Amino acid sequence: MIEKYAVIRAMHAILARPNKKFSIVALAKEAKMAPSAASYALEYMLEEGMVGLEVIGRTHQYKTDLSSFLARQWKVLFSLDEIKKSGFAESVLKKVKNVTSIILYGSVATGRDDEKSDIDIIVIADAKKTAAVFEKAGIGARELNVQIYTPAEWRRKAGVDKAFYDNAIIDSIVLYGEKPVVL
Repeated sequence: MIEKYAVIRAMHAILARPNKKFSIVALAKEAKMAPSAASYALEYMLEEGMVGLEVIGRTHQYKTDLSSFLARQWKVLFSLDEIKKSGFAESVLKKVKNVTSIILYGSVATGRDDEKSDIDIIVIADAKKTAAVFEKAGIGARELNVQIYTPAEWRRKAGVDKAFYDNAIIDSIVLYGEKPVVL
């Protein structure tokens, strides 16, 4: 549904591979659209500062600009859509008992990920299950890095590894429940 419109399909294609440079024709192929639609989408993204342009002779190369907050927020939206479509949260709720929180953190949550980045997830649950349940799991082509804590372990982690805790809480997105803030 989110990729119903050509501009959004083009944005998804170029933002999903931020290290790759795209010509108009290459983006049109990647996003399965007409070159004129790809050109329009790239013009829009260039005007909004979401991509940079490098002209080499007659070739125009466009590349994602991750310093753009708009580009990062669209990347986050596309990642959340991918996670939702995968049914990950529902799968966790079936496999792990008494889940209170599922949060996405790390580069995917901040929109600074690339195609090689893994998806970092923290699950807080009363019943301790090992992360091995999700060892071979992935979302799309990306690997999952799932860490499961009991509430007591999470409180200890907050005290022992304050930097990790702060980053996980500040730069996270709740997929289920509430942010597991330790007071």
